[in-house]
Amino acid sequence: MDRISEVEARRFLSEAMVAHVGVLSQGDPYVSPVSYVLDDNRILFRTKPGKRFEAVVANPRVSIEVSRFDDATGDWISVIIQGRAVERTDTATTTRAVTLLLEKYDQALGSPLSRDAFQAMADFPHVVEVSIDDISGMVSGRGISFRTRPGRL
Repeated sequence: MDRISEVEARRFLSEAMVAHVGVLSQGDPYVSPVSYVLDDNRILFRTKPGKRFEAVVANPRVSIEVSRFDDATGDWISVIIQGRAVERTDTATTTRAVTLLLEKYDQALGSPLSRDAFQAMADFPHVVEVSIDDISGMVSGRGISFRTRPGRL
């Protein structure tokens, strides 16, 4: 296992498609997947009303994990962010979030001009911003170092 630089971690975050957000919900840990974008020193995602959103409002300290595993080679990468989540309702941030999400997920959603893409965004009315207070990343191994599996030494 080897650490990666912050630059490498941010590059990976900008390319990966799914993050897992860890929150504290009524005293219990709760982790759920989100589509997201990296925007400077923050993560933006949209969410529906429900357990994740209620937990963010009640306990804004969150962890975000993004990873990739290659079945063929066993190579993996994982990036973890610690930050503070807050709902953003200002027009500049909500517009930026939607624009960046549509750009990033264009192929998955179809044309950003399609009605389905805009309906998908409307179904997730809350924009959440997570500050990147701490970021760290690891990979399975490089060069001649011993390669590991995720979660193992």
